[in-house]
Amino acid sequence: MPYVASRHNSWIVHIIAIIFGIIALIILLHLAFVLLEANPHNPLVNFFADLANWFSWLFRDMFRVDDPKVRAVVNYGLAALVYLAIAGAIASVGRSRWSRHD
Repeated sequence: MPYVASRHNSWIVHIIAIIFGIIALIILLHLAFVLLEANPHNPLVNFFADLANWFSWLFRDMFRVDDPKVRAVVNYGLAALVYLAIAGAIASVGRSRWSRHD
C-alpha cells in the first residue's frame, strides 16, 4: 500500500524550516549590529543580542579569538550556518518524503 501524505505535513515542514531560518536571521542581525558597532544600550540592539545569545548558547564561546569582531563572526556565524543547515535539511526531507505520489 503506497504512502499518501496529507497537505498538512508539507505545511508543518515548511513552518519548521521557516522558524529555523528566522532564528538564523536573528543571529545574523545581531552579528551585523556587532560588526557595525551599534549602541549596546539601545533597546532594539539589546533585544536582538539577548535573542541571539539564547539561540546560540552552544556556539557563543566555542572559539576564543582576541579580536571581538572576529570572535563574533566565527562563533555567531557558525551558529547561523548550523541553523540554516538544519532548515535546509528539514525542507529537503519534507520535499523528498511528502512529494512522492506512488
